[in-house]
Amino acid sequence: MYYTKQRHRRPMAASVGTIFCSFHFIAGQVVLELPWCFEPCAEVYTGNVIIPGTQCAMYFECHCGKAKAKRSCSAPLVFDVANNYCNYADQVECPPDVPCGPSLPPSLSPVTAVTETPTLSPVTDAPTASPIIGGKALEYIASKRALFQKYVLKSYTAAGVSYQSTLYTFDEFMTSLEVMGKDGFGADFQFFLFDSTGDYVYGMVNTAAFLANAMVESISTDSCDENNEEAINGRYAISNACGQYKRSYQDEKCEDNQFSCDVDPNMQITAVTAAPGARSPPPFMCKPGNDNAGYWDTNTGMPVVAAYSNTYGRTDVEGCCFWGRGALLTRNVCNLGKLNHYLGKGGVEQGMQNVIYPEIDFCADPEAICSSPVADELRWRTGMFEWSDRVQRYSGEGWDYEDQLRQFVDGDLGYQSLRNFITSTSRILSNGCHERGCANPWNPDVEIPNLDDRIANFDMIVNTILEVKSILARQAPKPADPLPSPPNPTPAFTSSDITSPNNSIEQTNPGPIIQLAPPNPQRPPSFFQPPTIIQPNVPITPENPSPGENVDGNDVSNLITLEDNGTFQMIGMSQIFMLPVLTIALHYVML
Repeated sequence: MYYTKQRHRRPMAASVGTIFCSFHFIAGQVVLELPWCFEPCAEVYTGNVIIPGTQCAMYFECHCGKAKAKRSCSAPLVFDVANNYCNYADQVECPPDVPCGPSLPPSLSPVTAVTETPTLSPVTDAPTASPIIGGKALEYIASKRALFQKYVLKSYTAAGVSYQSTLYTFDEFMTSLEVMGKDGFGADFQFFLFDSTGDYVYGMVNTAAFLANAMVESISTDSCDENNEEAINGRYAISNACGQYKRSYQDEKCEDNQFSCDVDPNMQITAVTAAPGARSPPPFMCKPGNDNAGYWDTNTGMPVVAAYSNTYGRTDVEGCCFWGRGALLTRNVCNLGKLNHYLGKGGVEQGMQNVIYPEIDFCADPEAICSSPVADELRWRTGMFEWSDRVQRYSGEGWDYEDQLRQFVDGDLGYQSLRNFITSTSRILSNGCHERGCANPWNPDVEIPNLDDRIANFDMIVNTILEVKSILARQAPKPADPLPSPPNPTPAFTSSDITSPNNSIEQTNPGPIIQLAPPNPQRPPSFFQPPTIIQPNVPITPENPSPGENVDGNDVSNLITLEDNGTFQMIGMSQIFMLPVLTIALHYVML
């Protein structure tokens, strides 16, 4: 068996740098001063620790050696560390406060202790790599590490304070994605990545749909085991471990019963995670016997032993060891039996090759998913296996998952099509069918839990983190270049005295051809004009003036008629340009 205690201890830090000075915080109307030697969560790595000076009325929630939240019990209750819930004071053995001894040496710099939920290490939106057109899903997802850590792998305390998940890390996610989607696990199917083809965008959208559901099922509460969440009037049946929402997990067998786990009534297992909060129900458990398991009363934060059944009618927890576990809360004897067949000891017994966990029997010890030495990777891989088996392979009533995935990506990717796709996909995961009301024909208006959150998660991952629309836009073929425009009809200007620009330089990569307009030569002064030559048989009239006739600095009307004679494009100049030319000419005449 692979069991670990929920509370781990480590030696108290001896370094002076870990000593905290006294500090104050307000709890209701009471101002408390903590001992300078008290370090929250120094001895309780994951669990709860009483705050000194509160007579067990207040405590810190510790996770991985850090104080995540400060809690209190309503009077007259105090926190019972032994049972991990608020209890009556006469039933609680409150530990004594920690003595500090000498005061803090003046040479040490004071360090302010944590009074509320600590500020988590910020994850900045560092610039990420540009989409690799024609690249791989794994490469592109890895380039979005910061965004996935900040917005997807995010958990919440009972008070709604967010923090980066400690059970579901990005590194383990990427490693598991490569194993389950690229290397394979010895089966004839695997997690859709399409990395071996050019269809990797489909693989990224498939991964987004998986994560959108995992965020709701487990990541948001940072849990591996299914939480006791079905209550009636504030009472949570302990027998909910057998199944919630009118289900019986140990009776949900595979159709051919080939993979289903056998139910051992002598199994005794306790979950390692539960819902956060002082008055939340304790972890699920199963044990032999038909005794009444009772219920958990959130009004008092205490268990009550009585004949109290879950919605399926169970009052005991014998053989009820197949609650959900892992990223998608894989549950029941069928799904855990398939996991054992393809990834565990059952596959070895069937002669399968390349079994990843040949020594783990997921039927005899389903809690190995959460408590074994390889639990960090199993939490992800268990969920990816169920997604590959139950969702990706789904085909029924004219709805095939892979076909719908491709149609969604190839379509407009609009919100309505996005909503329809992830809604049907989430129904398959939760209910085993895709149509509205398929699992609740007596009340088709009842949808799967937290459907709006699943839709919002999928929208965020597809459009904000992965930017699928941008990738597809860059992959789209470019339109053909337009035909070149016809040449400019401007007359060519040639001169034997003027060298064409760059005519002696070999242009290995010439730019666009630009037609140069002919230069405008300076107009000579009027006294340099050649004598007027009257063409024969051409009468000189105002309508047909001679070339150069009546041309002065202010009269440029006749110059317009010279635009098409092939000699000048325009010669007209203003007087301001003529004056310098005239001055220079007179100077040379005088010489």
